[in-house]
Amino acid sequence: MPTPPLDFATLDLNPQSALAPTRRTIAGLVALLVLVAASALLMVVYLRGEEAQEADRRRVADSEWLDQTLRFHFRRLERDLGALAQGSPQAPASLRVSPWWSEPGLVAFHGWLPAADQPDTARWPRELRAAAALADNADALAVMLDTTRGLQRPAYSGPLPAADGSGTEWVWLAVPHIEQGQFRGVYLAAVPVQRAITAFVPDWFAQEHEIGPATGAAGLEADGRFLVPVNLPGATWRLQVRWLGNPVPLAPRLFFGVALVCLAGMLVALYALWRDTRRRQRAEARLQTQLALRTALEHSTSVGLRVLSTAGQLRYANPAFARLVGWSADELLAQADAPPYWPADAGPELAPLRPLLQDPDAHPGGLEQTLLHRDGHHLNVLTQAAPLRLADGQVVGWVVSTLDITERRRVERLAARQQEMLEASGRLVAVGEVASTLAHELNQPLGALASFANGLLNRLRAQNIALDDIVPVVERMDRLADKAGRVIQRVNAFARRQEMSRQPLALAPFVARVAQGVPLPEGVRLQLNLPDGDGPTVPADALLLENAVHNLLLNAGEWAQSGAFDTPTVEVSLVVGEGMVGVRVADTGPGVAPDIEANLFDAFASRKPGGMGMGLAICRSIAEAHHGRIEVERSPRWRGAQFTLWLPLQP
Repeated sequence: MPTPPLDFATLDLNPQSALAPTRRTIAGLVALLVLVAASALLMVVYLRGEEAQEADRRRVADSEWLDQTLRFHFRRLERDLGALAQGSPQAPASLRVSPWWSEPGLVAFHGWLPAADQPDTARWPRELRAAAALADNADALAVMLDTTRGLQRPAYSGPLPAADGSGTEWVWLAVPHIEQGQFRGVYLAAVPVQRAITAFVPDWFAQEHEIGPATGAAGLEADGRFLVPVNLPGATWRLQVRWLGNPVPLAPRLFFGVALVCLAGMLVALYALWRDTRRRQRAEARLQTQLALRTALEHSTSVGLRVLSTAGQLRYANPAFARLVGWSADELLAQADAPPYWPADAGPELAPLRPLLQDPDAHPGGLEQTLLHRDGHHLNVLTQAAPLRLADGQVVGWVVSTLDITERRRVERLAARQQEMLEASGRLVAVGEVASTLAHELNQPLGALASFANGLLNRLRAQNIALDDIVPVVERMDRLADKAGRVIQRVNAFARRQEMSRQPLALAPFVARVAQGVPLPEGVRLQLNLPDGDGPTVPADALLLENAVHNLLLNAGEWAQSGAFDTPTVEVSLVVGEGMVGVRVADTGPGVAPDIEANLFDAFASRKPGGMGMGLAICRSIAEAHHGRIEVERSPRWRGAQFTLWLPLQP
C-alpha cells in the first residue's frame, strides 16, 4: 500500500473534535452568525456617529473659512485706509487694484476725522453724525474712536443699524494715523454688511450656503443652521449660515453598504466552509508530518511570523509574534474584526505593505511599522512580507515577518531629543548674549542722549537759550544717536558672525581718544603711556574695538578704588609682541583671584553687584573676532588686575 502524502495540518487537530465535525461546524456557524448580526448593529451605530462627526467637521471648516476670508478683506481695507490717512502718493494706484474700491458702494463712506475734532460730535463727518443719531450707535462709535486713539490700532464697531430705519446694517472702521509719535486723527470707513458678504463670498460657497445676520442662539440648530463669529477688533459680528445641500456624508453610507455586501459574502463563505468540512477532514490526515516540521521551525526562531489572507485577515501567528504583542496566538486568531495589535487609525493592515508585496526590492531593509502591545504601549517593528503561493502559483495569502526594534528606536529618539535640547540651549544662549550685549553697549550713548535732551528741555522751558546754542547740542545728540545705531548694526553683525569692516587703524591716537572719553569714577587718575605719533597700525573694526577698550577702562576704573594706593590709578599703554600689538589696561585694584580666572570671561558671570557679566565676555568675543586674544594677570607695578588685548599686525 503506498504511503500517503505528508499532512502537516493533522498535528493541530483534536481527535475528540474530529469525531463530531457536524456539531462543531453548526456551533461555529451559529457563533459567526451572531457575530455578523452584532457587526451589522455596530456598523449602524458607527455610521450615525460618523455622520454626526462629519457634519461637525464641515461646520467648523466652513466657519473658519468664512471668518478668515472676511477678516482677510477687512485687513486689506485697513491697509487702504492707512495709505489714505498718510497721503501716500502710491495710494491711488494701490486703491485701483483693491477689491474694496472696484465696486461702487462697497465702501459707502470714507473720510478723515482729525484728532482735535474727535471729542466734539458736532464736528464729525455728516455720515458719522447720522450713524450716531441712535443712542446705542453713538456709544459704540465713541468706544471705537476711544479705542483707536488709546491703543493706536484699527478698531471696528458694529454691525450697527442704519439711522433711517431701512434695516441696513453697517460695520464702521477707524484707522489711526500716527505721525512722529503723535496721534493726528483717524480715517473712517463705513461698509454695508450685506454688500461685503455678497462681494467677498465666492459663488461656489454662496450656492451651497445661505448666509444672513444672526438671529438665533449660538450652536447648531435642527435645520442645519449654525453661527459663524467674525472676529474683528471691537465688533461683535455674527453670521447665520445654513447648508442648502444635503449635509449627510455619502462615504459612510457607501462604506456601510460595502460592509453589508462583505458580511453577505462571509455568510456564503461560511456555507461553503460547512460543505467543505468533510473534505478537509480527509485532507488533515495527510498534513500531520508537514505540520510537525513547520511547528518546529516556527518555535525555534525569535522573529515574529504571521500569515495574512489576501483580504488582510490574520490567519496565523507564531509564538514569537504572540509574545511580541502580548496576546496569545489563540486570542489573536479569535479576533473577527481588526486585530488588537494594529492601530485603529492606521487603516487596513495590508495597505502599507502593498509596495513591499509588489516589489520586495523596494525596501531591502524592510518596512518600519508601529504595533500595539496588549498593555497599551507602542512597538516599533521592522516588517518583511512575501506571498504565500500554492503549487499552481495562486497567491492565497501573505507571510509577514516582524522584528522588534523598539529599543533601538527609543535610543535613537533619545539621542535626537538630546541633540535638539542642545541646539535649543545654544540658541537661547546666543539670544541672551545678543540682548545683553546690546543693553551693555547702548547704555552709555543712550544715557548721554537722555542727559542732553533733559538739559536742552530745561533751558528751553526756562527760555534762557539762544538758537545758536541749540545747534551744538542737537549736533552732539545726532552723533550720539548715530553711534548708538552703529553699535546696534555692529553687534547685530557680530552676533550673526557676519564679516566685519576692518580698516587700518593707528592705535596710539585711537586709544588716547577712547581713554580720555571714558567717564572714570571721581578721584580715579588716568595715566597714558603711549608712543608719540600714530604708533602701531592694525586692521580693525574701530567701533567694535572702541567698545572693547571702553569696557576694559570702565571695569578698571570701578575696581581701582578698592586697592591699597592712596591715589587710585588706571594706566593705559601699548606693548608690542611677535607679530602682535597689545592694548594694556592696569589698575590699582585688588586684582583677580586665581580661583575665578578660568571663568572670568564667561557670559553672565559678574563679580560686581548688579552687573550683567557681559563686559569682559564682549571684550573676549571682539578680540577673537579680530583673530586676537585677551589675557589677564596681576600688574607688577600697581599690584591690581592687568588686561592685555592682543591684536595681530597683519590681517
